[in-house]
Amino acid sequence: MAKDRLCVRKSIVYTCLVVKMLWGGALLSQNTSVRVEGTLYDELREPLAGANIVVTPGTEQGTVSDIDGRFSLTVAEGSTLQISMVGFETLTLKAWSGHREIEMKETAQMMDEVVVTGYGITRKAAFTGAAQVIDSEEMSKRIDANFLKSLEGSVTGLQVNNGSGQPGAFASTTIRGRGSANSGTEPLFVVDGVPIYTDEMGGWSGMEVSPMANINPNDIESVTVLKDATATAIYGARAANGVIVISTKKGKQGKTRFNFSAKYGKTFIAHVNPEYRMVGLDKYKEIWTEGYVNSGEAATEAEAYALLKKNALDWYYTDIDAVQSVDWLDQVLRAGQMQEYNIDLQGGSESLRHFASLGYYENQGALIGSGLKRYTGRLNLDGESGRIGYGISINAGLSDIDNIPNTSSYTHPIVMVYDARPFQQVYNPDGSYAMVKDGFYNPVALYDEDNGDIYNQKTISAVINPYFTYRILDELTWKTSAGISVLDISEFYFSSANNPSWWDDGLNGKRVLNRATVYNITNTLSYLRTFKTVHNLNVMVGQEAQKTSLNGIIAEATNYPSDVVVELINASTPKTAESTSRASTLASFFANGEYNYDNKYYASASFRYDASSRFGTNHRWAPFWSAGAKYRLTQEAFMENTSSWLTDLTVRGSYGTVGNQDIVRKYYPYMGLYEFGYSYNSNPGAIPTQIYSPDLKWETVKKADIGINAVLFTRLSLELDFYNQRTSDMIFEVPLSYTTGFASVMRNIGEMENRGFEFMINAVPVQNKDIKWSVRLSGTANRNRIVALATDKPIEGSWYIRKVGEAFNTFYLPKFAGVDPQTGEALFYKKAGSTETTTMVNDAEQQIVGSADPKFYGGIGTSISFKGFDLSVDGSYSLGAKVFNSGLRFDLMCGHYELGPVAEYVYKYRWREPGQITDVPKFVAGGNADMGKRTSRFVMDASYFRMKSVNLGYTFPRSITRPLTVDNLRVFGTVDNLFILTASDFIGFDPQATEDGYQEWTYPIPTSVMFGINVSF
Repeated sequence: MAKDRLCVRKSIVYTCLVVKMLWGGALLSQNTSVRVEGTLYDELREPLAGANIVVTPGTEQGTVSDIDGRFSLTVAEGSTLQISMVGFETLTLKAWSGHREIEMKETAQMMDEVVVTGYGITRKAAFTGAAQVIDSEEMSKRIDANFLKSLEGSVTGLQVNNGSGQPGAFASTTIRGRGSANSGTEPLFVVDGVPIYTDEMGGWSGMEVSPMANINPNDIESVTVLKDATATAIYGARAANGVIVISTKKGKQGKTRFNFSAKYGKTFIAHVNPEYRMVGLDKYKEIWTEGYVNSGEAATEAEAYALLKKNALDWYYTDIDAVQSVDWLDQVLRAGQMQEYNIDLQGGSESLRHFASLGYYENQGALIGSGLKRYTGRLNLDGESGRIGYGISINAGLSDIDNIPNTSSYTHPIVMVYDARPFQQVYNPDGSYAMVKDGFYNPVALYDEDNGDIYNQKTISAVINPYFTYRILDELTWKTSAGISVLDISEFYFSSANNPSWWDDGLNGKRVLNRATVYNITNTLSYLRTFKTVHNLNVMVGQEAQKTSLNGIIAEATNYPSDVVVELINASTPKTAESTSRASTLASFFANGEYNYDNKYYASASFRYDASSRFGTNHRWAPFWSAGAKYRLTQEAFMENTSSWLTDLTVRGSYGTVGNQDIVRKYYPYMGLYEFGYSYNSNPGAIPTQIYSPDLKWETVKKADIGINAVLFTRLSLELDFYNQRTSDMIFEVPLSYTTGFASVMRNIGEMENRGFEFMINAVPVQNKDIKWSVRLSGTANRNRIVALATDKPIEGSWYIRKVGEAFNTFYLPKFAGVDPQTGEALFYKKAGSTETTTMVNDAEQQIVGSADPKFYGGIGTSISFKGFDLSVDGSYSLGAKVFNSGLRFDLMCGHYELGPVAEYVYKYRWREPGQITDVPKFVAGGNADMGKRTSRFVMDASYFRMKSVNLGYTFPRSITRPLTVDNLRVFGTVDNLFILTASDFIGFDPQATEDGYQEWTYPIPTSVMFGINVSF
């Protein structure tokens, strides 16, 4: 064994010597050499990654600065180094010994962000793909616990479907449209190099948890959104829906710097359409009196009113003339408290740099029963010792969330509001909650802080990523990183004595535990070198392995002796006990190469070979690849006469493939499966539930992109992209003959396409020593269409259709034709394209009535700074989408739910006399039953403009802060969701819905106002 080890060591030594000779080892044979080390910064002390450092003249030796702006070279004594980067002045320096900090001055602005992509970094100016970067300054201006919501309108091609104002709620995200029918549509999220589990989890207590809500935005250095194949193909089977790379803050060399921030404010519902509120008691009496006359149950108004009083007394035990009107919406809304505190320290030496932070965030919620408290901590360490580099990134978060049930539950407070009548009271004369014992769902009682229902989630997350690097040669580096991401969710639900749902069962309790764990290990070998000062090469090869596991436990019990002791052990009747376990693995090999000639011609290529345990034995491995090119015209001699006004002009293109292995809720989709737990002749047994499908394989997305980047007068930048993305081998459950014993089998059948364009314009109209004014405008137009399905027939649902040639999110409903001006009856079109109408919904066929996909969406923003003052304003918009609000079937009732509540819209626009033109039929007690069915009457224009954020701050001058030993002191105020403008036909709280456009009684998106202070010392 000793002899074998000696042979191995000799082989390694000989190999390194040969490589050294081939890659410039001859330089070291000179008599004297020095070790040159440095860190590059811009004028704001931000590190510069991707700068070229070459030894001149007449050598081929060079390197590139890393993500922290650091570089190192061993050069001959007396050599000259040339340091260059697009957008910065070129420096020529004599070689030095040891470490040196170097500042580079910008020549062209707004064009040189750091892009973190493909297990490495590059500069935007040298990047051949489509990506967008949001920096830490942008992130720090937002209030919401889930930082993803702040990206809405700031990133082209990105949609954040934020359908709920619940603190910490899940926000679904799509990049350049939906790309799959039955597989995952969320992008891959990578935090400091570690892929994390980001699918919806939880929900038993009423709300799906977003893992993003456990990340402190103040710890984020940048968020990079990768879109096209060049940017995403290196992630292979996980990148069909794009990649969002989150880089957290790291320590910087220098003295330890402390940063402290504190914020305090309120959150409240400021935007309620007056026509969506329920009428007060006086209007309620008027319209129901009218309804009884219209129904023929009463001949006169006096008789109708007497009948109304009698029914209210008989059915709800209330004398409507002896009570005050109750506005139930006001009863469940509140001004919730918000506060946030963060402290971090960063600094370090040449050998070890550190960043550590602690954070606390609280949002009481604008709706009773809701709220979130979050505790976060982070530690990032990065160090070097000779040729060895090392570090670790540790993030931990704990969220304690009081939430409310989903909108399909009758105990959702908004659902209860729109079912409560204005004569029903909150309290009895003795102070007890009114009508609780009579089966009335009193939302104030249900969400009583001491005696109400419990819907609680506790979420613990951790991401740990240690890494090790070894610089084999100046140009050749080995890196190993091993990451783990853990997400634990503990949910507890308890129905109180104030909840009528469980009276017969003696109250109910449920405990649910879920854990998602992602293990990831990556090994890469990177080679960076500059030849003859103009040839820049960056090559990487690597290996990666990943395992994802999910475990869950559910326990439920009923019949509690009281609501004082709520743990399940105190219930007398066990009800449910289940546990589940699932896992999948991924093995990968990949390579990536980037080349540029003299910062003029750029080329890149990547290849990845993935194997996933989710797919059949015949198609377990699959290749993914990309190729991209970029041409900087302004570097050409024939463009010199434009240099006074055209700072940069580049064209780029890319094409490649990525995959999708994320089949929703399926970890073993190709296997033949059995389900146990069945009894056969009093013996335990099993039944087959899934047929074996060895040919099942990945969904593949082919991505093509053509882009243009331009900078004019160093003040105006334009980025324009045209793209086409086609998904093939989409997975569908194909119907089978029941003689097989199975209803369906999973097959790769369908195709889907997204094509469109997006643009981003940034301008700095004014900039001098006192004032800087910048403006941003972005927009995206995307068209989604289904190309092929499992069969020739469309898939029809109760309100949607999946049809070849149409968008995936297409509404399919009977079409409302308005109200007959002479009779006040509701009308519906019998057939698509026909003007023939009917008064019966069942006689009207379903037809396409719109899509949930916007025709155009984006954002607009501006910021201005003047002598210490700074103001930023950001808005987002969406045009042309439709929303189907199924809840309006009940909220806009026209009498068919007898003694039901009445919306102001119905009261104001109801038909009352012949010749009246309106879309609300005659109000008839017990009539208009078809108005409660799903029709296009409840499909509305979802276009909007939202004033997303307004931030005003003042930074005190150094003349004031320096005597206080304070480096920076800033006070500020922030308003999120200041206002929203909607289409004229929209009725509801907010037109933003889930990705499929479906909406019910959503938690309104609140307005938040906060004031704060930032101190650095």
